[in-house]
Amino acid sequence: MPLVQDAEMQMLARAAAEFASGELIDCRQETDRFPFGPFFAVALEKAYNLDFLHVTLPVTMGGIGLNTTALCMVLDKLCQEDASLGAIILTHCFAQEILIQAGAGEILKNRAACAEKPENFLLACPLFNNPSEIHHVARLEKKGDRPVLSGRIDYLVLGGVADLALVPAAGQGQTSWTYYLVDLRQSSASISKPVLSHGIRCCPAVDIEFQKAEAVLVGFDGGGHALFKAAAAKLSVAAAAISTGIMKGSFREALTYAKEREQGGRRLLGWSDMQKMLSDMAVHLEIADMVVAEACRCLDQGVKDWEQKALAAAIHVQEAAVQVTTDGVQALGGVGYMQDFGQEKRFRDAKHIQACFGLTPLKRIRLLEQIIA
Repeated sequence: MPLVQDAEMQMLARAAAEFASGELIDCRQETDRFPFGPFFAVALEKAYNLDFLHVTLPVTMGGIGLNTTALCMVLDKLCQEDASLGAIILTHCFAQEILIQAGAGEILKNRAACAEKPENFLLACPLFNNPSEIHHVARLEKKGDRPVLSGRIDYLVLGGVADLALVPAAGQGQTSWTYYLVDLRQSSASISKPVLSHGIRCCPAVDIEFQKAEAVLVGFDGGGHALFKAAAAKLSVAAAAISTGIMKGSFREALTYAKEREQGGRRLLGWSDMQKMLSDMAVHLEIADMVVAEACRCLDQGVKDWEQKALAAAIHVQEAAVQVTTDGVQALGGVGYMQDFGQEKRFRDAKHIQACFGLTPLKRIRLLEQIIA
């Protein structure tokens, strides 16, 4: 990202790049087999110890208190090699931001102080939908004066890793919904095996069934949509940074292959069709970098209508990432479809990350509604 960085941010970006090359590349093919292969628990614990999960958490709550720009730089570096860890961080930061917006910072402070390993710190939540659009929420009931949840939540991201989840719920006949914190270790929460996903496979998700599971109210009754809107607006820039990282990895691998591979008596890079494809990828990538950088600046400085700019940036960059990774597969020819190389994984990851915070067509409509309002 072409941004002015202070020494702390430069150090963080360098640590993320070194971690990605040292920890993620060698195990990328194996972890992409999850849930039929191993989960990268060791890499996640190292990322936790390096404070990649604490970037935007305020210092008063046990974090390092940096801004969204710093988070985007970390995600960009990590996702050049593997987007799964980036999606884990994004999921946690999204749930974390909802708690901060709801004034529940004491919960985060206590978890940061007591957490001995990632699962004691991470927060699970449904990252890939907007509960207001699909009305996929748990059923709120009462056990005395305490709230309890029943019903099913599909595709709860990090539900098989974190011990605490942030889930949407609504009472019988209610049109508005509310966020609740649920301890997934209680017997009234039944967790499925990890769901096999199309992309970012080592960011585990599960289906979960609640049967009068005890829960804690987050925010106020009926305030779920407002909390989702505020957190998604801020974290959509981070989702765009994941897509930018995926694009950079795809372009780098395509360019390296074109330099080394010969076809028809010359290197692939010598053919005009390959030059055009790579130049198109480079253009998309440079524009995406500038778009994310500007969106970060607007967000961190509180520029007027930054929410619209952040949402537009995410929509544009995520669509560009799909095009770039498509070209990245084609640049490698037949081997581009093979798992031995990273291109087909990047293509799947780019499509999957598009679904963050809801379906793209509905996000476009939300953007238009914001502009009209």
